[in-house]
Amino acid sequence: MFWKFDLNTTSHVDKLLDKEHVTLQELMDEDDILQECKAQNQKLLDFLCRQQCMEELVNLITQDPPLDMEEKVRFKYPNTACELLTCDVPQISDRLGEDESLLNLLYDFLDQDPPLNPLLASFFSKTIGNLIARKTEQVIMFLKKKEKFISLMLKHIGTSALMDLLLRLASCVEPVGLRQEVLHVSARECVWMCGNTISFSMGMIY
Repeated sequence: MFWKFDLNTTSHVDKLLDKEHVTLQELMDEDDILQECKAQNQKLLDFLCRQQCMEELVNLITQDPPLDMEEKVRFKYPNTACELLTCDVPQISDRLGEDESLLNLLYDFLDQDPPLNPLLASFFSKTIGNLIARKTEQVIMFLKKKEKFISLMLKHIGTSALMDLLLRLASCVEPVGLRQEVLHVSARECVWMCGNTISFSMGMIY
């Protein structure tokens, strides 16, 4: 007895993309959107990399969702947006890391009074950290132009995700020259900042 398999099955994501006015939210409601993205479904990637969609994804991870949303779904879309932006697909990393308007949208998350929403802060840090790994020079050159970057980071040092990001910047960005450029500090000060960030971290633990 032989079973017949349809090897040309179309994913729900593809079916949605065939609709004339599909929305990003409709796509994000699909359980297989991340799988399709990581599989580099070209039709999906082309849709996600549209300017409007990229802006919407960045806004989702940097702006508090409406309070009147159900608690169980309130951070569903921000979480999915973060996963899409950090799924290590070159087309998405390139699109985000090479567009200064999108980087500015992301950066604006820091320009608010503390405390930051800890979950959004973790999404922000994960996204920036991924960009630093994938698009190091572009992101460092962007941050270098932001004179308030370090002061804003230090303002939010009480948020663990931001502290972790600062530690990563102070110790992991290679080469050291790039690290010092974004931090606007000397090598000695860079070591000092790294050490003090670690001390602050240990102080919070104990």
